[in-house]
Amino acid sequence: MDPQTQNLLLEAMLDGSQTAALITDPSQEDHPVLYANKTFEKLTGYSPEETIGHNCRFLQGPDTELKDVQKMRDAIRDEHSVTVTLKNYRKNGTPFWNRVNIEPVRTGGRLFFIGTQTDVTVEVQQRKSLEEKEREIERLSLPVLEIDDGIAAISLNGEMGVERYRRLTVKLSEYVQQHHSHSVIVDISGLYWDEDTPVFDLLQLQDVLRLMGCQLFVTGISPKAARDIGSEVDKDRKLIAFSSFKQAVVSAKRAGSFS
Repeated sequence: MDPQTQNLLLEAMLDGSQTAALITDPSQEDHPVLYANKTFEKLTGYSPEETIGHNCRFLQGPDTELKDVQKMRDAIRDEHSVTVTLKNYRKNGTPFWNRVNIEPVRTGGRLFFIGTQTDVTVEVQQRKSLEEKEREIERLSLPVLEIDDGIAAISLNGEMGVERYRRLTVKLSEYVQQHHSHSVIVDISGLYWDEDTPVFDLLQLQDVLRLMGCQLFVTGISPKAARDIGSEVDKDRKLIAFSSFKQAVVSAKRAGSFS
């Protein structure tokens, strides 16, 4: 295969790629772009005429993290490869999260850099959404408090979903094991449950604590939920519920005296 055919096939392969690709020349003033595939034009909106011969800093904008830009500059200076994810901007001003990989390549006694760019906006947004949800779960998960010898209490507020219920179970189990608690009081007066996690999950929590030799007391349960649970479960699994926190504490102390 002659060199011209190889070059044509290579360019066709690059243009058909889902990843934007650039070749830059650090030996020229301001480190300009020598080549940009068509995917780069589709990703950024900049035509070859607006890209070739220019430094690709035109993708940067007001919210581009300078420390990530500096990482790329340092890697280029030291002739190292680097991968960063930073906020860039399309020609129309639309921001997007760009995963940039830069690799130094020496050929014919000259140094070039090959840069690939991938739009990871959806991935970054999903991760941020998950982190925000994690922070909200932590905010709503109030600490377990020891209110008397062997008696722990926790007050729950907000929405109880599958993930938060899992965290609650783990948290209480670890606390009971570490503090040798004989009773746990859970107040749910400020709690509401999503469709995937009904109030019946309290029964599962009760079963877990019971295996650890600990008794569960619930306060703040609504009359309707109490009736629903009472009609659906056998007597051995019934929740011990109270209308007031004070009553639960009294019962928990009594339970502790017999344990």
